[in-house]
Amino acid sequence: MVERPSAEFDERGTRERLLLAAERLIADEGVASVSMRRINVEAGARNLSAVHYHFGSLDNIIAAVFEYRMGAIDRRRRAMLDEVLAHRGDRLGVPDVLHVVVWPLAELMLSQSGNEHYVRFSAAVNRLPRFDSWQLVKPGHRRGLVRCYLLLRRMLSSVPRDVLHTRLMMELRALIYSLADVDAMIRHRHAAVRDPLVLFHASELVTRIGAALSAPVSESTLMARHVLAGSAHLERGSTFGADAMWSLPGRGTAPR
Repeated sequence: MVERPSAEFDERGTRERLLLAAERLIADEGVASVSMRRINVEAGARNLSAVHYHFGSLDNIIAAVFEYRMGAIDRRRRAMLDEVLAHRGDRLGVPDVLHVVVWPLAELMLSQSGNEHYVRFSAAVNRLPRFDSWQLVKPGHRRGLVRCYLLLRRMLSSVPRDVLHTRLMMELRALIYSLADVDAMIRHRHAAVRDPLVLFHASELVTRIGAALSAPVSESTLMARHVLAGSAHLERGSTFGADAMWSLPGRGTAPR
């Protein structure tokens, strides 16, 4: 006789099904087209109020998807960074660090990953001004990115810290949108060569982001920077309009 799952087990399973259903629907249709009721139906929840019971609101379930995915992504990023530091040592370069930034997201798009909706989900959420995806990512799930940022800051010391911070924040947003566009293109036109295309575009993104971060700072940028440095109108935690995320528990924000 098959043992009946416990109520606790069933609740955990229902919660995960709701998360995956929300991720898939938002990835495919965008936030505005998805209701709590549709998530409930898509997840096959027997209780019609399950999604409200577990999450309470659409914003809460979106935050929960980020938490669900970013813990694993951050662990992967930290493991990759430890490995490349052990192998490259003093020969570590900007492309090595940026590969660690890009690949844990790009590999979710591989044919056998089972997580192929997350990149498009993240892009859909990032397009809405009411969501600050960096605030949705818990500080404990940013550790890998923070370590990468600190390494890049040391390697690209000729770029002012606040400019480098802004560049990397903007490139991280562009990374999400670029990967989402690549995934949509593959899904609709090139599914047979998904993995080679993911590898190609991930490699290109490493090159492009590296060029953007290391580019000389123009005179016009320096002039605008001087004006903005004296502005009282930028939100706290923002560097020239790019939201700050470089913090670790107990350490505060990274210096500019």
